Amino acid sequence: MRIPKQLSPIPILLLSLTASVSKAATLTGFAVLPADTFTPGPTSGQFIEARNNRQPPFIDQQPVQGFSALIKDEKGSYIVLSDNGFGARDNSSDYILSIYHIDPDFRTAEGGTGSIQVSKVIRLSDPEHHLPYPAARISDNLLTGADLDPESFRRVEDGSYWIGEEFNPSLLHFSADGILLAPPYRIDGLNSEDNPSGEKANLARSRGFEGMALSVDGKWLYPLLEGPVEGSGPGLNIYTFEIYAKLFVNNNAYQPSFRYRLDEAASAIGDFTMYSNTAGLVLERDSEEGNKALLKKVYRIDFNKVDEDGFLLKTLVADLLNINDPHDLNQDDKVRFTFPFWTIEGLVVINATTLGIVNDNNYPLGQARNNDGTQPDNNEFILIEVDPLWD
Repeated sequence: MRIPKQLSPIPILLLSLTASVSKAATLTGFAVLPADTFTPGPTSGQFIEARNNRQPPFIDQQPVQGFSALIKDEKGSYIVLSDNGFGARDNSSDYILSIYHIDPDFRTAEGGTGSIQVSKVIRLSDPEHHLPYPAARISDNLLTGADLDPESFRRVEDGSYWIGEEFNPSLLHFSADGILLAPPYRIDGLNSEDNPSGEKANLARSRGFEGMALSVDGKWLYPLLEGPVEGSGPGLNIYTFEIYAKLFVNNNAYQPSFRYRLDEAASAIGDFTMYSNTAGLVLERDSEEGNKALLKKVYRIDFNKVDEDGFLLKTLVADLLNINDPHDLNQDDKVRFTFPFWTIEGLVVINATTLGIVNDNNYPLGQARNNDGTQPDNNEFILIEVDPLWD
């Protein structure tokens, strides 16, 4: 285990048990972006089949879907990152990678419409051809879901974005306008099965940098893998990237900064965010949806607290399959709310007792809301009240 420089003076506590006691969270805000939300653009969906009563292709438009990461912006607005589109490299070469600014009007106990507006779209591009392999480049050097699979991102002080992706996997630096500024930053010896270079893989496909936290001082990124590295045993690696120097402090894939262990019923993490110098939240999920979903949870970790096996100690913060809804904010005539989506991939800390969470609806595939195969899932954005994360 390698500890980043800014953490080294603080002793690590060795603890033997994973704490998991927490009262049920309470739904305090609910908003929906309809599944059939599109923005103007090149025709998309030409390589997928009809599902959930939706018939592709989508002529001269791009679906606003696949929310894989979430950032709090100013004055109640948020920024979301789209993933690679339709789930694979070979069916997403007409899906334009994008960042969206959204404005939710949450339905709360005090009112609100429960709607979400898309106020700005940033298309990702590579006009200087920094990618070290051939890219689809539909027009104006726009990048597609066949080129990269963005799954995590953070905005830094100068307004630029750092994006964690899964194909290589790598970190990518984009300007505020979505222009790729440099070749991908990679860790020696870390190669996914989707790696375009064809290098020998030690990481399964779609198991790259699914989550990525930013230190509160804005100096460090902590990308978290979604799956284990072959030969390193069970558990997920967290690495450290120094933003100013633009380099990983880890010498290779087998020398992570921290190790994270999933619950037995979990298959992946969904997001990772920091709220103090050492403490953060990790979202875990299984690979089921709707009534079959078993685990969708948020855990608190601290870089200075590990168990006897060297894994970060976890404390349950929220069970997303068991949320109180005393005001029936989603209007289903129930006082218990569940968030049973297959992929829940956006998590943000609003304040000490409020979290924001958004799903990836996998348009047009998602059926977490049990829509009888006739309607795809919407993009849902919820606010939940939890026990205080800090005093």
